[in-house]
Amino acid sequence: MTLKWMRRSMTTAALFGCAYIAIVTIDPACGTSDPNDRLKKVVASAEAASANPPLELFPMEITKVEPVALSERLRVSGEIRPFNQATLRARSGGRIVQSDIREGQAVNAGDVLVRFEVEDLHSVLKQKVADRQGAMAGLLLAMQSLARIEQLAGKNVASQEQLEEARSEVGVAKARLDSLSAQVEIARIALRDAEVLAPFDGTVSKLSVGCGARVGADAELLTLVDASPMEAKLLVSTGDVSRVVIGQKAELRIDGLEQQTIQGTVARISPTTEQNSRSVAVYVRLAREDPGLRGGMFVTGAILVRQAEDAIAVPIASLRQDGDGVYVLKLFDDVLVRQPVTIISSWHDDETVQILGLVRGDVIVTAPLRELHPSLAVRMTEAG
Repeated sequence: MTLKWMRRSMTTAALFGCAYIAIVTIDPACGTSDPNDRLKKVVASAEAASANPPLELFPMEITKVEPVALSERLRVSGEIRPFNQATLRARSGGRIVQSDIREGQAVNAGDVLVRFEVEDLHSVLKQKVADRQGAMAGLLLAMQSLARIEQLAGKNVASQEQLEEARSEVGVAKARLDSLSAQVEIARIALRDAEVLAPFDGTVSKLSVGCGARVGADAELLTLVDASPMEAKLLVSTGDVSRVVIGQKAELRIDGLEQQTIQGTVARISPTTEQNSRSVAVYVRLAREDPGLRGGMFVTGAILVRQAEDAIAVPIASLRQDGDGVYVLKLFDDVLVRQPVTIISSWHDDETVQILGLVRGDVIVTAPLRELHPSLAVRMTEAG
């Protein structure tokens, strides 16, 4: 305490000495006034300045405003899926007589993958064709009979009842012919479906039947996938899916290929949640083909949900509010100035705020100190 008192006394003495010298040497023209009064005023001013020194601010308590690029990403995870995938089924039952494919085998569009026994189908088709030919002959006979009766009716030889009966027989014969023609077409389709063709270029991922097996209608035969274009099925919570829109960019890392980052674009968003979950499927089309990708691979990454270039942003702790609105404290000529700002949006979990009202190069206070206020004199000091 004694040392502090001595330093204060020395400071006061120095102030008195400087004030006296200033009065005597610098301003002799004021000799008409009482030198003691002038000295008292100078000392009072010096003591007032000593009693209210500028508040010291550390470098970490201020920031210089610079435009920045802001981005917000949504963390996601899911799995890799082939873009084209088809499960082929038997249209009608029968015995398989040819199935030379194997799981993992590549096939081309139009290749015969499975062939059913066709002897019975050929017999059915021949029978239906023969029945249709008989129906055609029956229709021709009925039409000839109708023509004769119409002539007789015109000569009042045939009755109206005979005429109506002949017309009815023509209608029945025509209906039978139409029915048998449809049956012939069905038999031809069944014969054509006896060969199961590859609908696109791809790879057999699952084979459910083998040669010699007898299957029923709609039985599963095999699964064919096209691995050239792949997509990622990502699960997004219902609380975040509203921030995802088609066309947004995604960066993904594949399990097993951690050193590679694959770009993608949101292509589809499911209209419903996944069964027994609170997540919505979001499908991302991958930008490039990679022979190392396999369906079912686990994937993690992020979707870029929004971004802003050359944005003016400040920490939310730097914002203050009074009766006139939101403002920040801007440093101008070692004095804090009230600078009104307008909030545009929040970023990074509300830690950063994009605003209007500041420009590049402005220096603002970021420390939320209560003793800071507009018109307060401050000075910078080194940390520690």
